[in-house]
Amino acid sequence: MLNALRFSPRSHLLRFFCKSSASDMERYKESFARRMALAGLKPHHRIALGVSGGPDSMALCVMTAGWKLDGFIERDEGLKFIGGLLAIVVDHRLRAESAEEAILVREKVSKMGIKCEIRCCVWSEGRPKQGHLQEAAREKRYEIFQDICIEHQIGVLLIAHHADDQAELLILRLSRNSGVLGLAGMPFTSQLFPTNLHYTGGNWGTNGILMVRPLLEFGKDDMYKICQGANQPFVEDPTNQSKLFARNRIRLSLRSMPSRVFKSEIQMLITACRLTRSFVENACFKMIKENVAVMDHGYAIIDVEKLEPSNVDDLCLSKLLSMVLQFISQRHRPVRGGTMQLLLDYIRAVPCKTSLTVAGCYISPAPRSKGLKVLISCSVDSPQSSRMRLSYTYPLLEQQPSFVREVDEIIMDAKSYCDQSISDDSDRRS
Repeated sequence: MLNALRFSPRSHLLRFFCKSSASDMERYKESFARRMALAGLKPHHRIALGVSGGPDSMALCVMTAGWKLDGFIERDEGLKFIGGLLAIVVDHRLRAESAEEAILVREKVSKMGIKCEIRCCVWSEGRPKQGHLQEAAREKRYEIFQDICIEHQIGVLLIAHHADDQAELLILRLSRNSGVLGLAGMPFTSQLFPTNLHYTGGNWGTNGILMVRPLLEFGKDDMYKICQGANQPFVEDPTNQSKLFARNRIRLSLRSMPSRVFKSEIQMLITACRLTRSFVENACFKMIKENVAVMDHGYAIIDVEKLEPSNVDDLCLSKLLSMVLQFISQRHRPVRGGTMQLLLDYIRAVPCKTSLTVAGCYISPAPRSKGLKVLISCSVDSPQSSRMRLSYTYPLLEQQPSFVREVDEIIMDAKSYCDQSISDDSDRRS
């Protein structure tokens, strides 16, 4: 387990961070520290970093390591790595040179004083098809992140997504006729509910790994400047330039546009959508608290009669159902289009008399409820159901590992910070 209470860098680590260029790097450090505080994070917390070796993730390493250094007064020269910080490099095994690159990245990250671990993907059913390659790689990557976080008892995962990634996602989702919630892009903070954690009661919303994107207000150019200011080399994944993937085509098109006004307007649109999503999510959390019960064995019961879904707006009801289904199925993909409309029609047909399988969940009338309550469980056909490992269950609160309680505390600190910072209130979960 990583030492979360003491950081003790070598002297060369201090020299490394002193190389930062003055004004820009100071501004980046202040902004990064503010975002970490906004997420409820403090330097003593145990944190994992998703690292690919590109400029984005290496900039994340630079900023996080510097933030940790600034936050510790006592330093023990005997320790090699920064306490409570672990970088995770995923070798997807999709290119011949990926193993060598992963080792190179580990060496660079280790020189920064960050402990680094490489984990390889295992494609038991063969290499993913071209059209699903990026999505399959992403799912594998997050599965590995979760597993390693649990192994090391780490409750927080930092990801290096930035403002340009948000713009790309907006254009991509516009092309797919996404609604306002989808156009809001990636949230600043969210929770991953791992396939190897089993729900045992209590607050269902705080049993996952907290994922934070502290670089969302920075652009791609900022990533290069941070790496340059810290004299930090990085590698570029050649597949990011391939025009076979829609997102890459959008990325290349956006970067070729000279107009800053257009990019600024995109960010304004994203901000407006994020405010809408924040309002909807707050309403959904309230409705979930009042109308949804998650049972010890990992299934949920929605009190449809009490919820009165016919009186709930489509947008709010869709988000509520999506949140519950994603938690129960442990899938990160939202429910979309015709599937969501089928679900809306079902939940509004009170009393519910039939059953259906959707988004990895089996939905049916709850026993002895006369169709006035709906039971949602993980479908036996879902790939997640076969991967549940009960060895990670926590039957009593006192037996929960410290990182689970730590995440609860971090979330509470984030709420307190937002209550004290009115100007940042709308940015907390956006």
